[in-house]
Amino acid sequence: MDQSGENINLSLIQNGNHFEFARLMDRYSDALYLFAKGILASSPLAEEVVSDIFVKVWQTRHQLDKVANIKSYLFNAVRNQAITYLRKQHSEVVSIEDINHYYFEPIDAPDESALKEEQLRRIYKAIDYLAPQTKMVFSLAKIQGLKYKEIAELLNISVKTVDYHVASAVKKICESIDKEEDGKGLQTLSLFLAMSGC
Repeated sequence: MDQSGENINLSLIQNGNHFEFARLMDRYSDALYLFAKGILASSPLAEEVVSDIFVKVWQTRHQLDKVANIKSYLFNAVRNQAITYLRKQHSEVVSIEDINHYYFEPIDAPDESALKEEQLRRIYKAIDYLAPQTKMVFSLAKIQGLKYKEIAELLNISVKTVDYHVASAVKKICESIDKEEDGKGLQTLSLFLAMSGC
């Protein structure tokens, strides 16, 4: 019973296997943290949300056989919990569409990175200028590695809209970099995405 958990055996977790649960947390905690931090713009809150979700999964593990896709389940749970935190702070935030800022967490460049610090700064600056929804979709697709269909379900938008946001983000980032790097925007962005693991 993999249930799209990428080799995570949910049956083992359901039966109380701590090792398999630790593998589940290792597999998804970083991506879930980035998603939560993007919504909340707070490291401590993002950590708390992700921790709360994993505690809830462990406490309700006997119901995991009802989960069709654990990755989607976890991202949806984090989204819902983050929105709940925002509602407590700002009553006007009621859904994911109402978020007017999405924080993009910079990626640590490996020492042997083909990108220079100045190129990374340009990329982050270009990403920062994206609209919040576009930035969120770009991050989920290109940094956290979610499939377009998973993003569409998570954000309650069509796959075509996901494709539009990703294409728009890539175009705008490349155009911004092109201005400063003599037409090398796509090449620089490709190196950045390779560095991020997607």
